[in-house]
Amino acid sequence: MKRAVLHEFDQLGDTLSNCCSMFAYKLMNLCVKAEEVSLLPVEVLIAGEFKKLEECTTISKKDDYNFMVFPTYDEDLQAVGQAFLQVHPEFKQTIESMTIECVDENGNPKDVETRYILLTMPEVDDDRYDLLKEGVKLCYDDCKAKLEAANAQADAKIAPLTVDESEEDLKKLKNAREKLNEQWNGQRDKIYNAKLEEIEDAHNKWLAEKSEKDQKRQEDEAAHSSAAATSMRMDQDDLLN
Repeated sequence: MKRAVLHEFDQLGDTLSNCCSMFAYKLMNLCVKAEEVSLLPVEVLIAGEFKKLEECTTISKKDDYNFMVFPTYDEDLQAVGQAFLQVHPEFKQTIESMTIECVDENGNPKDVETRYILLTMPEVDDDRYDLLKEGVKLCYDDCKAKLEAANAQADAKIAPLTVDESEEDLKKLKNAREKLNEQWNGQRDKIYNAKLEEIEDAHNKWLAEKSEKDQKRQEDEAAHSSAAATSMRMDQDDLLN
């Protein structure tokens, strides 16, 4: 097999890999769970200079749907919040505080009250559920089209290079191409299905919480109605007596 053919084959593999990586990146930015990669575009304006998030904050996950963002300096809390608002206005922000144990200048332990921003991913209600699934499908179709285009471009480059190749080598190349496409098509579908499952889980979480709230409201209304009825009966009894 000619070196030029093998080179184009390797180039095709790199292109298919990059397409799937970009697909995964796009889906991570359709935020359902708290994904660190979604914070990469955030820059904070501090003292007239833009800083990367990792340069001015410490970030940790509270759970699958929440980030805890600790500014290095408390005075930067508002600037950090504004930076998130510009890049991810859909994130819910609340100012929380927690006690952190540290040591003073003499090495003695002390408790310090520290403020931080709690970033909560938006709920996947019925409307957002539909929008997310549409967005994921659009990204999937785009990735599929790019994989197909990469193969078409590879065909155009490889075809003239294989004119003198033997039937055996052409068969090997065909089998290798099929395995390569099976690999990356499978990876594309795996990424797609994982995101759909993530959306389903978040939507079911919202439905369960909604059901719990509705039940609590109904119980409160029933209790209020019962109390009102009891009060009316007592008033009637007082009048009769």
